[in-house]
Amino acid sequence: MAGEETVIPRAGQRLAEFGISVGTIQAALGPEQKVRIEQVLSECANEARLKVLLEHMDGKSPTPVECDEKKKFGGKVRTRAQFFGEEMHQAAFQCVQEKLSVLRPGGFSLEPRYRYDQRTRRRELISVEEEQALLEEGCFSELKGTIKPDVVIHSGDPLQPEFVYDFKFPCKNTSEVIWCLYSRGPYAGRRRNAVYEEVLGTRPSQVLPWIGVIP
Repeated sequence: MAGEETVIPRAGQRLAEFGISVGTIQAALGPEQKVRIEQVLSECANEARLKVLLEHMDGKSPTPVECDEKKKFGGKVRTRAQFFGEEMHQAAFQCVQEKLSVLRPGGFSLEPRYRYDQRTRRRELISVEEEQALLEEGCFSELKGTIKPDVVIHSGDPLQPEFVYDFKFPCKNTSEVIWCLYSRGPYAGRRRNAVYEEVLGTRPSQVLPWIGVIP
């Protein structure tokens, strides 16, 4: 699908940060830098898991029973697994922001939200400000069918993704995590990785602590 999608530019969208040109970023993204980027993502996954477990479990891994325990965590009723997953994601994002801002300034986005028209194969980027406004106004239907991958590597324009990654933080010990299945909406019955590939034109990879990047 790569190259077949139509993209819609967004007003005010920055092509690169810190004065780095798109051409400079493109020239810098070779096999070696891709390897280094994935090393950073793996390191951040490890650090995020360790940070959260040290804070909430004295560094110990939770048992399956503890993972499934449901009560008020972080002000909301949910399972410990859900709470840890959210906390680890936020810790990983902070780590990635700090490290990739040095390694690849202007060439990555964290949690960008995309809207996609399956009929025309058009995708557009929804700004953080627009997303927040829609959520505050209760216009949830406006975000129906959108996707929000964890990390997108690009050459300065998020509408032209090169590599896509999603962090996975399973509470129970496992070496494999199945991509989520959409239960409703325009992608009902499809796996998230298949939808990401259709919308973004590149196959996404998972990033797991202690295991690393899984294509």
